[in-house]
Formats: sequence, C-alpha cells, structure tokens
Amino acid sequence: MFSPLVLLCSMITLECATYGGPVFQTEIGCYMGMKQVGIPFLKKKYPDLVVTDKRCVYWGKDNTKVDT
Repeated sequence: MFSPLVLLCSMITLECATYGGPVFQTEIGCYMGMKQVGIPFLKKKYPDLVVTDKRCVYWGKDNTKVDT
C-alpha cells in the first residue's frame, strides 16, 4: 500500500510541515490522487505555503514496525 506525503513550506518564516493522505493500493493511484485531489486541497487550505516536495511512500512487507 502507498500513502502520499507532501512537504509544504513558508517562504516568509522558512517553516515546513508534512501532510499525508489516504492509503492507495497502487503507486500510480497514489500519485493520481495526490495530483487531482490532495495538492489542490492543500493549496486552497494553505495558500501562503509552497509545495516543496511530494512523493508516495510504499508501506510493504519489508518495512520494520517500531514500537514506542
């Protein structure tokens, strides 16, 4: 499964934050959902922030679960 992560930054205060979205079964579905829904939503909700980077993260069987 894949989930989108978007890095938004302020060019005024130089602060950044990450925003995630729902889980997708495929990488292409993740990128399409991010492009069509996620990023337009974030740009509307946070008009003063700039999308600095974006990617879909794969959460597969190889990832190690860390208990805290």
